[in-house]
Amino acid sequence: MGNGRLERVDRNFGRAVAVVRDMTTSRRNRPRAPLALVPALMVTIVAALVAVAAGSARPGGTIVLAAGDPQAHFDPAEGVVPLDLYGARFGQTADKTLTLVLRTHKPWQPADVQPTPTTGLCVFLRTDGTKAPGGRLCVVPEKRAKSGVALRYSTLDQNGNRLGIRNLTTVVRRPNPTMIRATFAPSLLRLVPGRYHWQARSMFGATEDRLPNGGELPLEIVVSTAPAARQRCFGAASRDPWRRCDNRELRTAVVPAPEDAIFQQNSPCTPLPFDGELAPCEFGVPLAAARGHIALVGDSHASHWRAALEVVAQRKRWRGVSLTRSGCPLMRATTKLQPQTRAEACKRWNKQVPTWFSEHPKVKTVFVVSHFAGDVVIPRGRNTERETKIAGFIRAWKALPKSVEHIVVIRDTPLVGYATLECVKRAKAKDRNAGSACSVNRKKALHEDPAVIAARRIDSERVDVIDMSRFLCSEKRCFPVIGGALVYKDDQHMTEVFASTLGPYLRGAIDKILK
Repeated sequence: MGNGRLERVDRNFGRAVAVVRDMTTSRRNRPRAPLALVPALMVTIVAALVAVAAGSARPGGTIVLAAGDPQAHFDPAEGVVPLDLYGARFGQTADKTLTLVLRTHKPWQPADVQPTPTTGLCVFLRTDGTKAPGGRLCVVPEKRAKSGVALRYSTLDQNGNRLGIRNLTTVVRRPNPTMIRATFAPSLLRLVPGRYHWQARSMFGATEDRLPNGGELPLEIVVSTAPAARQRCFGAASRDPWRRCDNRELRTAVVPAPEDAIFQQNSPCTPLPFDGELAPCEFGVPLAAARGHIALVGDSHASHWRAALEVVAQRKRWRGVSLTRSGCPLMRATTKLQPQTRAEACKRWNKQVPTWFSEHPKVKTVFVVSHFAGDVVIPRGRNTERETKIAGFIRAWKALPKSVEHIVVIRDTPLVGYATLECVKRAKAKDRNAGSACSVNRKKALHEDPAVIAARRIDSERVDVIDMSRFLCSEKRCFPVIGGALVYKDDQHMTEVFASTLGPYLRGAIDKILK
């Protein structure tokens, strides 16, 4: 063992001993731990230090389960079958990411962790105040991953039945044949701030193992989105047209903060192999579990709707494929993009989209979204940019193969401007209601959408329109903060936080047209 590793063991041992001394020393206003617990605690300390000494020398290659860590557990016994658990750790690090480490007594193969009634290596997660786990995070085989495995999250009902499934877009490492390690954001599991409880479980044939043996361990989630996200009426729910919802505690909340939102990505999407100019990625439930197949197509204004469609896809057991390209709507018209090579690539992209659908006939429903303000080249014989766009949309939709049975046009969102976000920052600093103080005139923000006009003009049962503007605007104003959720991360793109709250209402709108 190198000097560096010896120093780490020494340092960890000193800290662990200090924990024991601290627990057994009487201080004012703090009860002393029973002496009977000390031997068991020392056994855990020594076992953890042995694990450090025997583990891989690479960073992150060792599961360090130190005494006093409420999010880790060590089991020195057992080892009957490959998936008998040796150690488990699940918790949030200083940079607010979640770290999961699972280790077994014996080596195992990726095929051994395929979740079935008789095999599996999972962590069950329960929100505080509920009796049954609401989610299950499992290790699954993944041939495309270097480690051979990935993580899959399933939401569960009160009876343990699976409601939705999604593969996580995170790298799972296997430092050795008995361990997996992964780090990811709480948002991948849709976790809001608060207290949770977790337990690692494995199943191999007739043998089931659980860590800890005596029950669950606590997990405190602290993320930048603040506890307001857990409150009643958060986000789009505060503008529910069928059920009035008002929560005074959200009137000055802004989640996430504007300075954080600008750096946040759209809803996670697992990349698929490139296909010419197309860069597809998948969301919703995995292919094997899908009851239906959908696609989201368009420019960046399509991408920001993926968070809402993700909610719908999980509930309806849909596998979604996102075919989006910034600045490039699904439209047979020449877009004005700089440099010129971007415009040429957009034209090729539009020609390749119908071919992709011909090669994927399972995709029956396509959701299209386009930014109303995108500039196009006006050809000779056509008077206006508006008419050029309308004709371009109609031609693009007609070019899709007959296997696409439904084309759903989602109306574009308002354009609020960067000055509105600066207003939100100032209002937040003064503890004012930023939603009302920084609202924008509806006529100036919510512009005519040529794609919607095209959908109505084509007069086809194949094409429908969904307009969610009632959740973004009143009859006269459009709001940058709704129910404590920041609506826009810049001058026009929705935050993932707010878009996710639109999910249940988007599902209702979809159910009305896709009967």
